[in-house]
Parts: sequence; C-alpha cells; structure tokens
Amino acid sequence: MACGRGFPPPELEPFEPLPEPDPAHVERVLFLVGDAGATDAARSPLLVQLGRDVERWSAALGRDSAVAIAFLGDNVYPHGLRDRTHPGFAADSARLWNQVALLSGPTALEHRTVGWFLAGNHDWGGMVGPDGVKRLRNQEDAIERMRNHGRPGAAPTVEMIPAAGNPGPVVHDLGPNLRFVFIDTHWFLQDPAEAEQRAFFDELRDAFTAAGDREIVVLSHHPWETSGPHGVSEGGRALGLYYLLEKSGSLVQDLSSPVYADFIGAFREVVRVAGRRPLVFAAGHDHSLQVFEALEATDPLFGLVSGAGSKLSPVSRADGLKYAATRPGYMTLVFRRDGGVDLFVTAGSARRRLCPAGPEAARASCMRDGVAAFDTVYSTVVREPDREDRRTP
Repeated sequence: MACGRGFPPPELEPFEPLPEPDPAHVERVLFLVGDAGATDAARSPLLVQLGRDVERWSAALGRDSAVAIAFLGDNVYPHGLRDRTHPGFAADSARLWNQVALLSGPTALEHRTVGWFLAGNHDWGGMVGPDGVKRLRNQEDAIERMRNHGRPGAAPTVEMIPAAGNPGPVVHDLGPNLRFVFIDTHWFLQDPAEAEQRAFFDELRDAFTAAGDREIVVLSHHPWETSGPHGVSEGGRALGLYYLLEKSGSLVQDLSSPVYADFIGAFREVVRVAGRRPLVFAAGHDHSLQVFEALEATDPLFGLVSGAGSKLSPVSRADGLKYAATRPGYMTLVFRRDGGVDLFVTAGSARRRLCPAGPEAARASCMRDGVAAFDTVYSTVVREPDREDRRTP
C-alpha cells in the first residue's frame, strides 16, 4: 500500500474486498470528505469522481435524502470565508461552491441529496472567540444563500451543522435505525467555561442514551485518533485533536494540552455512563485516509480520518490502524436494510491531486488520468447484519 513518496507505509493486514451492495438492499449512503477547502473545480479530479459517485448513488436509491455528504471541516482554506469587503472573498466563495456543487447534479437535486458542512479550525479562521465565530457566520450565511439560490427544487440541500459558534451536539435521526451526532470540536479547544462543557457532555450523554436501537455515528472535524502529523508522535496510540491557543498574537499547536485530554476523558465517561458507544467517529483534519478499530471498551468501534479532500500529509504506524494512505480520496458508509454497515475507501493518484493550471491540453489530460486513477482501495464490514429487512417506512 502506497502512503506517499518518502513516507514508510504502515504494516497493515491484508483485506478481502467487499462487493458493493445491491442498491435494492441499501437504505442510506453517507460520503465522508474533509479538508476540501483548497479545491479548484477545473483542476481537482477528486471533485469529478466524487460528483459521479454522488449522482450514481442518488439515482440508484431514487429516494429523497437517502444520500448525504458530510464535509468534515476546513471547507475554506486558509482563513475561512472572509468578509464580502475582503479582496479574498471571491476566491473563498469559489472554494466553498466547489463543494456545494457536488449536490447540484441533476439527480442529486431531484432526490434532495443532502450536504452537511462541519466547522474546522481553518473555518474559524484559525481564531478563537467572537472573531472566529464571525468567520463561521460568513460561511453559514453563504451556504444559506447557495441553498436558497434558484427556483424551488433546483437548489442544493445544504446546511452548516452545528450552527456557527454552537458546539452541538446536534442530533439527526434517520428513521429508527440511525442517529447522526454532529459536534464542533474546535469549540472545545478554546477552553470554554466549565459549566458550558458540562452542559455539552450532559446533552451528549442524553443523545447516546436515547438512541434506542439506532446505531450512532459521530461527525466532527478533529479525529478521535490519527497516525498523521496532528497525532501524538510518541508514547502509544495517536488520538488526533490538536489544540489551538492564541498567545502573543500567534497560534500555537499543543498536542498534549490539558483541554484535549479533558475532552477525550469526558467523551469516554459519557460512553461508560450511557452504556453506548458510537459505531463510527468520522472526522478529517489530517490530510490522509485512515481506518482504525477500537482498542478500548470506551472507544468508538471505528475511528475514521477522511481528510484528503484537497491536501496530503504523511501517515505512520499506530495501534489499531487497519488502513492508511497519503492519497486524495473519500470514504463511503453504506447502511444496508438488514442492519449491516459497510465502509468503502476510494483513493486516487497523489501525483494528480491538483492538475496544472495550464496549458489546457495538459490540464485536460491530467484530469482524465486523475479521475481514471480512483478506485476502491480498502473496504470492510463495520457492522454485521443481524436483522431482517428493516427499511424505513
């Protein structure tokens, strides 16, 4: 398995490829792509391939809101969406629209394919407090304008979730089988007041406890674990949140911050008390594709890093790591009607992450070859089927 030139590949177990399920037996499909905020619609093979997959599954399922994309933060590099008066506003908006446009294909529009945009640290503008929230509101307002653009039925179904400055948890139940829980992890890295943190974790515990028979999928920007640069480089398993503090006018990364440790500890306590742990904790932040399986009883069963939407960074070995690659790509969770859940990792060529700006013939050739390079590079059963067909009424 290639992990990018110059980076040693992790020692991983071979896997038996899964066949893609028959759409007749599929209830829902969720695409996971993070850190796509540096894409260029004319130069990104990933956008073309992901758009094709979105259209294909939207047509195959043929039901409203049966297909969704979770954009896992850092949707606009490098400073988030700046004010309309800023010279960079047009470029920022174009980068956001490149992703919204994935929901604008004819079949995606017809079947109201959903786009959820989560906040990453770059969407906060690398800032904390009111200045960062203002930058988020710029993005939230832009997404709302894009959603309301055009005639009814001809605009993408997109939203920012949680809302700007709100840490969550925001709960979306999709029928009796599935619960999505959205959180803004960057909010925690600002060392909020103890009462605010306590309120959040109380709500998270209630969300887990009240899930019933639903499987829980947590979506955020910062991952539960990572073998990439934002992980802990020494001393055991990498857990992946990095802490941004404003000191002397500059931002400092602190991978071992007390706030980080408190977040992980409190999350695990929620799992212990609720007696429920997430099936999946999906995030981006590191610019790679990684699949982890749980090592502890309070870990999510699967930790996913899908942050290779527009940038690439190295990966290394880590406990519990089942797959990792430094390649552009995205992940797909397929929720079957028999209760089974499958994961597919789709990756392309690192050399064709972003095609050259010109000349046109060279760019077209690179785009064609770049799109053709995408393939399913890893797949696994996240949840075995154990029920009869339990389709949503």
